[in-house]
Formats: sequence, C-alpha cells, structure tokens
Amino acid sequence: MAQAASADLDRRVAPLEGWKESQEPLVLSLEDDIREVQQRLTALQSHMDHRFSDMENATAELRTELRIDIGELRSELEGEMTRLVQRMDTRTR
Repeated sequence: MAQAASADLDRRVAPLEGWKESQEPLVLSLEDDIREVQQRLTALQSHMDHRFSDMENATAELRTELRIDIGELRSELEGEMTRLVQRMDTRTR
C-alpha cells in the first residue's frame, strides 16, 4: 500500500515539477525586466531631481532679478515724482 501511495504521489507531483521547470525561464525573464524597470525609474528620478533643482535655481535667480528691476523702477519713479513736485512748486510760486 505504501508503494502504491508513493507511486501515486510521484505521478501527481511529476506534472507539477514539469510545470515549475517550464515557468523558470519566464520568472527569470520577469526578474530581469523588473530590474531594468527599477534602473530606468531610478535614472528618471535622478533626472527629474536635477530638473527640479535647475528650475528652483532659475526661479530664485528670476526673483532676484525682478526685485532689482522693481527697486530700480521704484527709484526712477520716486526721482521723477520728486522732480514733478519741484516743478509744480516752482510753477506755483
């Protein structure tokens, strides 16, 4: 009886072993594909980090330039307003 059970078990396990062996190349291929996707995602993340950093730097530079330009315009307007007030004072006298 034990031999019959063992033979029955071997008969039932053999197709499973065959199926497992047939799936190994697929699993290995999937593992390679997953590794490649991970590498590409890492490279993309690094690229995007650099792009965001560049954008932040460019934005900071632009803000600085705008502050300078606005300061210069404010000075020009203040100077022009002072000149206009002086002209008005001169004319009204």
